[in-house]
Amino acid sequence: MKNIGEIRDLCTGCGTCAAMCPREIIEMNVNRKKGIYEPIIVGECDECGVCIKVCPGVSVDFRELNREIFGYEGEDMLLGNHEACYVAHSTDEKLRYNASSGGMVTQILIHLIDKGIVDGALVTRMNPEKPLEPEPFIARTPEDIIEAAGSKYCPVPANIALREILREPGKYAVVGLPCHIQGIRKAEMINRKLRERIVYHLGIVCNHTPSFMATEFLLKRLGVRREEVTGIRYRGDGWPGSLKVETVSGDILLLPEYWGSGFGQLFKPSRCRRCCDHMAELSDMSFADPWLREFEGEKKGKTLIVLRKGLGILDELKDEGLCQLQPLEPDKVLTSQLYNIYMKKKIYMIDNELYKGRFPRIDFIDRLISLFEPEKLKIPEKLMLKYVILYSILVSLKARRDFLR
Repeated sequence: MKNIGEIRDLCTGCGTCAAMCPREIIEMNVNRKKGIYEPIIVGECDECGVCIKVCPGVSVDFRELNREIFGYEGEDMLLGNHEACYVAHSTDEKLRYNASSGGMVTQILIHLIDKGIVDGALVTRMNPEKPLEPEPFIARTPEDIIEAAGSKYCPVPANIALREILREPGKYAVVGLPCHIQGIRKAEMINRKLRERIVYHLGIVCNHTPSFMATEFLLKRLGVRREEVTGIRYRGDGWPGSLKVETVSGDILLLPEYWGSGFGQLFKPSRCRRCCDHMAELSDMSFADPWLREFEGEKKGKTLIVLRKGLGILDELKDEGLCQLQPLEPDKVLTSQLYNIYMKKKIYMIDNELYKGRFPRIDFIDRLISLFEPEKLKIPEKLMLKYVILYSILVSLKARRDFLR
């Protein structure tokens, strides 16, 4: 492969190549037919190879990166390297209520900026000029951080904002999905400036990134045309939250817990079906929703945290009364994410040569289950929810047998 223009369906849309290209000739454009971001080359390429070296889509060597980040490869094939696990939430009730799940990422970033530990944080907000498109940027104030709070259930080329980190000296935190963190870690391997300036890597666990068609589908369910939208929030207003759409007429429309409708299976990009990293294993801390029985009935939100490197920030927040923090058994975190971890560590790794590392053994039943993935079958929309539920039960039973012995 000479340059990123040849990557095709391996692209994760992370934007690392665009930020790291020495000639600055790579742009991230939306492929309207696929509903995803793709890199395009807009100038003369000298085939230096940097774009391919930092691309998490073509390959990720987890052995090498774990040794570089943590000093060893580690033994946990499911959660990745970790020192401790917690359940937590911000004590700022407004911040907690408006976040996706507990507000801990927002709380951590505000604390880092208030204390002068970092000069900025790579985060993403929805573009006020184009409300259905994400806008990665470097937040430098608590107000900026709050503006970016909440999940974005659409493609996000977050790593294009690495350009500003390279231009502006200082210390930075970055927030991203597993593919974003992978791209950043690969870029740090070949760029000392980036490695020295990024001091916190916060990873958001991820099953997949819905294409832009998913948002179009949801707007159709609400009876709203895209040109009528003035604002959109995919999560927030308590846990597990609702889709909130604001329109030019001043209407505010809500669609609660829509992700359980099976819609995500209809709009999953092909590259996401080859990803092995649900838990953002290369981050310093990973953050997840608490999908556990003991949290049924939770309305305000809590955050599951996998601490991978002892950075001390969680203890500081607890000591200053900025969060409630309780230890949690790693098996609880695994249970809360069991379906997705099984899919990514087994089903998606069948005949997958994109990743190097240690993975669970794949058996005949795993291969049989893979044949009936919802994404592979042409299931009518009205039947998708029932099928997803049945498939999830089957997957969960196999995952429990394999991972929770």
